[in-house]
Amino acid sequence: MPLVNPASLFRLRLSCPWRERLWPPAKSHLDADCLLPRLAGLAGVPDLLDLAVGWNEAGLAIRATVTGLSGSRWCQPTKPEDSDGLHLWIATRPTGASHRAGRFCRRLALLPTGGGRQADQPVVVAAQIPRTSEEAASLPDQAAFIESKTTADGWELDAFLTAAALPGWDPDESPRLGFFAAVVDRRLGKLPCFAPPEFPWESDPTTWAELLLSR
Repeated sequence: MPLVNPASLFRLRLSCPWRERLWPPAKSHLDADCLLPRLAGLAGVPDLLDLAVGWNEAGLAIRATVTGLSGSRWCQPTKPEDSDGLHLWIATRPTGASHRAGRFCRRLALLPTGGGRQADQPVVVAAQIPRTSEEAASLPDQAAFIESKTTADGWELDAFLTAAALPGWDPDESPRLGFFAAVVDRRLGKLPCFAPPEFPWESDPTTWAELLLSR
């Protein structure tokens, strides 16, 4: 295990551009300028994810494409922490000092399948952050929207997280977000984007990157 997280040797601040329209995906203004740099190689994990982000006053949009997987997906909305998909950690009021998540921190599992009556629809589920000092409020109904499709070696998804899904969301007052993402796969395990797998990124906000809500 590395003694130092390679990504922590510099302040990892990523730009999240403002876009007028973010939902539905067919009309979204997410473009190439919204793509985040692929930094999984710094963490020594397989680089499988293309991730784009954008924001406006109504919320945060995510577009993700994962390739290089095998087999079918294991997505269980009742067990979100272990389900295959894209997992996000978001802090709307990051302090940069506390090693424990608080009420303005939210973990969301974006599952490409597993929802609906036939368990074949994508779904966004709130997941638990270990060792929280104070739990975030429950995820309201209709606070997050998602579309996805599976591919021969992975999946693609678009999601829109409304302000109601993000406790403390106020871009004018707090234009920075704590942000972390990981791909979870039953065969490959948990593949973090910005830190080695051995680091406590599942629970420690100081290991997360920062999204700058830019205009």
